[in-house]
Amino acid sequence: MIEQQVRKLDRVATANRSQTSGPADTFRTRDGWVLVQVVGQPLFARFAALIEAPELLGDPRFADDNARGAHGAELSARMAGWCAARTTAEVLAALERAQIPAAPVHSPAQALEDPHIHASRMLRALDYPGLPTPAPVANTPVRFARTTVDALARAPLLGEHTEEILRELGYDAAAIAALRAGGVV
Repeated sequence: MIEQQVRKLDRVATANRSQTSGPADTFRTRDGWVLVQVVGQPLFARFAALIEAPELLGDPRFADDNARGAHGAELSARMAGWCAARTTAEVLAALERAQIPAAPVHSPAQALEDPHIHASRMLRALDYPGLPTPAPVANTPVRFARTTVDALARAPLLGEHTEEILRELGYDAAAIAALRAGGVV
């Protein structure tokens, strides 16, 4: 929004592909998907070496991040071809060796089993009425060394707090019963 207001670029949607660097997108592998972020000249040089395309470094279309973002479709196509020939594990291992940020794109089942997600406590199990097991919900994103943040609560059931709210508004038990009998609540 700031960029639009100040620079008037009127960017158009590019799906998952970054508009300000490249390649920065999601890519299909032989057995899944990965997210890759190449931002900055050092990472771009490592990307060019990784896919064995040194000619990209001298191409003016890819001279800096903004230029790479403007020509991101071509860079994404090259990265897509490289990723498609490999498994997710192979892609991630090669990108790690090249020191290029990347991560697997998980299905919900994979996310629930991911050791990193467990270790980071991104999800928290909450009891939810009607479910046989606690439901995984996104945990509070901010954590402090000395202060516990335990404000996470499940979403209420339909009408769960109706009586409590009506009492706070001054309704007594008879008035609430009348509202219920009349189908108002």
